[in-house]
Amino acid sequence: MQMLDVIQFLVNNPEVLSQVKNGTASLIGVNPEQTKAILDVFLEQQIVPKVYYWQ
Repeated sequence: MQMLDVIQFLVNNPEVLSQVKNGTASLIGVNPEQTKAILDVFLEQQIVPKVYYWQ
């Protein structure tokens, strides 16, 4: 699974993002450094999701 696939999955399934943050779920095929980077971006809102532009 590529990083883009993981990010798309998390966008479509925000409850999984909460589980990963709480440590009750993990991202298979994603190393700890990548997981931390993903959580930093999603939780600190460093980027604006593409969907925002279409609202």
